[in-house]
Amino acid sequence: MFIYLGVTLFVAVLGLIYESFAHGVFSAFMMFGFVIPLVFGLIPYTLLFFFNKETNPSEIVSDLYNAGVATLTLASLYKGVLDIYGTTRYLHLGILSISGTTLLLAGITIYLVTFILRKRNSNR
Repeated sequence: MFIYLGVTLFVAVLGLIYESFAHGVFSAFMMFGFVIPLVFGLIPYTLLFFFNKETNPSEIVSDLYNAGVATLTLASLYKGVLDIYGTTRYLHLGILSISGTTLLLAGITIYLVTFILRKRNSNR
């Protein structure tokens, strides 16, 4: 939870600094890149910390999920850099977006399946 707070603040400050040196060029992907670690990192882990302590995710689930959040955050920042630079070729961004989404969904899916199986086994 605290790591994601730091990452969110770091990405927000990075976006502000990068935009200030962008010579008037604006990129929403750079400016709002902090939203990804905020929404997919800080908020879910805060909710798990306060409300669901007995069903914390396993290490593999956390690793997959965190890798997905990191990949999507970096893809957003990278797209922002390319927008500010002025290039129009974004073919490799699809790979980053798809792989980040896949990792994120794999972590969520494995967590939900293990959560449901634990509930089902505890009711027996």
